[in-house]
Amino acid sequence: MIKLSRKAWNNVIIISMLLLIVLFNGSANFLNGGADSPRSHYLIPENTTIATMEFSDYKIERVGQGWRAIGIRSELADLEALTQAWYSAQIDQDATDLTITQATASAVVYLWLVGQNDALKFEVFKLGEQTLVLNQQRLYQLKNIEFSALFLSGAKDA
Repeated sequence: MIKLSRKAWNNVIIISMLLLIVLFNGSANFLNGGADSPRSHYLIPENTTIATMEFSDYKIERVGQGWRAIGIRSELADLEALTQAWYSAQIDQDATDLTITQATASAVVYLWLVGQNDALKFEVFKLGEQTLVLNQQRLYQLKNIEFSALFLSGAKDA
């Protein structure tokens, strides 16, 4: 058996713990097949809940587990589809070279999230077949959602 002082054994334990931490952090890449799969980035932060969506002519509020529209008539299924579109909107973070000078349609949408005091402001633009979103001075391109899916049909915003 190796005879070490108490201080030396403490150092051995500390170094072995650091090696285990490095091993566990590196094992995630190994267990996933070593592939660096890019994570999807969403327009709305993950694990958040929308409380209110405010468009220029109407507003949608969460009521219990459902939704209600103020300023426009709409079915509950349409409201749920609209909120699901906002939740599932994926953004391309490498879209910094895009410009919005030739946008054919635009709208401003404010989203209040549960637990946050300030609303998130989204300026949504339609540029040909592309949907662009300006948020916090950054321009993003939506990958999987069209412009019209972000608004209720029959509304002036769409």
